[in-house]
Amino acid sequence: MGGQGAARDMRVAVLAELGRIEVRKEPLPEPGPGEARLRVRAVGLCGTDVKAFRRGHPYFTPPCVLGHEAVGVIDAVGTGVRRPRVGERVVFAPYAECGGCPVCRRGVGELCEHKAFVPGALQEYLILPPAILAASTFPIPEAVTDEAATLAEPLACAMNGIERAGVRAGDRVLVVGGGPMGALLAVLARAITPDVLVSEVNASRGERLRRLGLAVADPTRAPLGEAMSAALGAPEADRVLIAVGDRAVAEDAVSRAAPGGTALLFGGLPKGERVSVDAFAVHYREVSLAGSFGFQTRHFRDAVEWIREHPGALDGIVTSSVPLSRAAEAFERAGDPEGLKAVIRFDEDA
Repeated sequence: MGGQGAARDMRVAVLAELGRIEVRKEPLPEPGPGEARLRVRAVGLCGTDVKAFRRGHPYFTPPCVLGHEAVGVIDAVGTGVRRPRVGERVVFAPYAECGGCPVCRRGVGELCEHKAFVPGALQEYLILPPAILAASTFPIPEAVTDEAATLAEPLACAMNGIERAGVRAGDRVLVVGGGPMGALLAVLARAITPDVLVSEVNASRGERLRRLGLAVADPTRAPLGEAMSAALGAPEADRVLIAVGDRAVAEDAVSRAAPGGTALLFGGLPKGERVSVDAFAVHYREVSLAGSFGFQTRHFRDAVEWIREHPGALDGIVTSSVPLSRAAEAFERAGDPEGLKAVIRFDEDA
């Protein structure tokens, strides 16, 4: 079935307790019927991983394994698996909606309560279950770097946001927040319409965004409306994509939407947080407020295709890449406002 000669143990980065990552050895898993084993090559860290590490998360109770933005090579397959093949380099969605429940039938499968999940990916070998293999595992060309391949999942989330906001050709788009997700939203928006501006207060991040070819404004240095007028031709935007989890920033951003425009709450706010919206803008100016969470399998498939069709477009999003032996350091530094995306590699000697 493949995988002969593989080590009997593997290394796993475990969240042992809040704020502490340990690299441990655990038994090598064997794929069962309909399953495949992936030899992981790289895993990106996302905001959920960092939150679980620093403050805790209701879905991840220590000790547990984090990470879900992964790329790897199929190492072994169980009975009945014809695709993917052993030796094939793939990316996979960390979950897949069921497709048949009322939520899925309404077209919002990202909210499905019957999803199939993959366990945390920060381990040398990972079992992919049948539902993930069937619906959301895709080959990735060797021309795409491991670092870029790990961006398939966050790019899928950004695609859902772009869709929910209704970004169209000719729109003026303001992205509020230039972190990794804001950067992905801006890159996708720019592929649809040329008039895109990112509002970002951190100078280092702003410079990284400019290297991606994006227009950037720092609202602490000059009024944002003036920057929007200069970059977009108007002090308001047709689509305002809010990629920060801050109530005051979100409220200000909604006020930047033009008549008939849409403001998207993409960045998560704490449960129970309330956002005030100008009722006049909603009623008399027909400004809409939308939200987006996660992705559907079709978004993930489209994200993989987008990465294939736009080689190099995401270069510069990953700003930190460290080996598994330094996983604890990666978590401690993740979220550094000076950088964007952090990736943990599995390419160093065991």
